[in-house]
Amino acid sequence: MSEPSALRISLASHPDPVLTYELQDGVPTVMATNDAFDTAIGVDPEEPVSALFERFDTVKSSGGEAPEEQLRAGEAVELLLETAGAGQYVAHVLTPDADGGAIVFSPRDPAASFTDDVDVGQVASVISHDLRNPLDVAGAHLEAARETGADEHFDAIDAAHDRMERIIQDVLTLARGEAALNPEHEVSVRKMAERAWQTVETETWTLQFDGSLPTVRADLDRFQRLFENLFRNSIEHGSEGGTVQVGILADGTAGVFVADDGPGIPAAERDDVFRPGYTIDGGGTGLGLAIVDRIAEAHDWTVLIAESDRGGTRIEIRFDAEL
Repeated sequence: MSEPSALRISLASHPDPVLTYELQDGVPTVMATNDAFDTAIGVDPEEPVSALFERFDTVKSSGGEAPEEQLRAGEAVELLLETAGAGQYVAHVLTPDADGGAIVFSPRDPAASFTDDVDVGQVASVISHDLRNPLDVAGAHLEAARETGADEHFDAIDAAHDRMERIIQDVLTLARGEAALNPEHEVSVRKMAERAWQTVETETWTLQFDGSLPTVRADLDRFQRLFENLFRNSIEHGSEGGTVQVGILADGTAGVFVADDGPGIPAAERDDVFRPGYTIDGGGTGLGLAIVDRIAEAHDWTVLIAESDRGGTRIEIRFDAEL
């Protein structure tokens, strides 16, 4: 039994229900599921995906078409599934193509409207495109590894898998919001920033701290991811080298800033960069700052963008959401 490559490495680790499917004789067919799916919903492998939809009283598609037709067409769509027994889910069809894809089911607040949820139909389209690059890289190096056995090819495959895992976790953060949060720890901002810096390919960039940084009650994993995405945003949109600075806000407000000496974000685009899928230069998934905004919002923090003292981007994380 096979699984789409994008989720092969992490299907079992997903906290939300997930299934993978393949088109068999033109029929979207369930190929694999995780424990969360089996517990909450349950459809056996080799069953058509339509058997899943039959378990729900209502199935709405963001595209307005029959879900099975959209799966057959290889479209990235968002579905609303609801029933009295199984509750409500927003299902995100990720990395679809002519062969199959994956569906992630996020539990949904029944009081929210369908349009209140993240437009993952748009995001998934971006993700499916962005996943192609590490998939292609991994495939090319796998072929070379079979021929030569050189360690460098296995390292490249490992890096490509890490990239795919990060994309998958980003979209889960967008989809799950506060459900993914556990803000029960007093966290050192400096320690979180240093830990995040170690996970990012910083190349010739340097990290600089300005003043004594505070502690804050936060979710450890999400706070680290916030810094990781801020650092990647600076490095990916900067030059070949530079400095990222982390410091406290000078106006006495509880919070910190991350500033760089890159090209900056034009004032007219500063609100747009928080929209999932939006990129200034057309590169990447356009999820980095959207993830930052979502994590901050889940903590009741606010995010502001300004120009740094060196003409780059300055992003402020204010811990008091009312300011």
